[in-house]
Amino acid sequence: MPVPFIEENDQTRAREEHLAALRLLVGNVYPNKFERSEVVEPGKEDTITAVVERYRGFQPESPEGGRPAAEAIELANQQLNTTTVRLAGRIASPPRVMGKAAFVHLSDGSSRLQIYVKRADVAGVRNDASGGEVNGWELFNLLDHGDFIGVEGYFFITKTGELSVHVQKLQFLAKALLPLPDKMHGIHDPEIRQRQRYADLIAGSLKLEREQDELTPREVFELRSKIVAEMRRILEDHGYIEVETPMLTPLATGAAARPFKTHHNALDIDLYFYASQSGIHNAGVLLGVRRCEPDDGLLRKHAARCRVQGAGPYARKVWRI
Repeated sequence: MPVPFIEENDQTRAREEHLAALRLLVGNVYPNKFERSEVVEPGKEDTITAVVERYRGFQPESPEGGRPAAEAIELANQQLNTTTVRLAGRIASPPRVMGKAAFVHLSDGSSRLQIYVKRADVAGVRNDASGGEVNGWELFNLLDHGDFIGVEGYFFITKTGELSVHVQKLQFLAKALLPLPDKMHGIHDPEIRQRQRYADLIAGSLKLEREQDELTPREVFELRSKIVAEMRRILEDHGYIEVETPMLTPLATGAAARPFKTHHNALDIDLYFYASQSGIHNAGVLLGVRRCEPDDGLLRKHAARCRVQGAGPYARKVWRI
């Protein structure tokens, strides 16, 4: 059955064909669970970011424009080859296939890690209840840029000096049915970035060319969350408490935009979005409340202003008692 929001073209058809082949090969193409290793910190599952930060120190120094010394690589590999990890991530770049082996990068949204897949060494994992192994190289060749996979293998340093994982077991986790955005430059259209946050987050995590001190969309979200948390902490320290106020009303109140209307089935009444909470807002001013009133439709700059000040369909306001 076709997915209604996916435009049919050569790329999407190829991905759907790969998904059908994967279903025959591994069974369940959307498994519920993948257990990662706990090498970096016992009791906490490893992430790509965590292992990169922990093991990047093993990468030998390279002369400018050259490769590390073979002795340094061999020494690093003697220490790394004994460490086996289980990691999951999104395929962040098209695979570089070289005969019976291939390199590809995995991403967890923050960091990348190169994996090495060799035809003679990799085994695929079935996802159904029967378990067992399948042809790992066949499984790898059905993967596309953007798919989620889980890998098990040991660390090593390549001849170019890059930390990598030599994959021994490969498990398919989820298929990306749409091609990913430009991995080099990301998304620049501000309207798309604001209205399709999921696309901006994906493109930002895959973007290779960055300006100095440029924040990724993920880092912007994390920074905003910290700012809001700190503002909340300061207000709480001054005796404020956070409460919920109604956002639906039987009357269309205030605002210049066309009112949003819905129907409450249980009560069999029409309700409107409470865009201008004059009564509650005026009372809140006396009690130490501040909120914005989104009366400007859906322009990007207005939506951003209201988000910063705390408005929206599920707005939270801070009241001082």
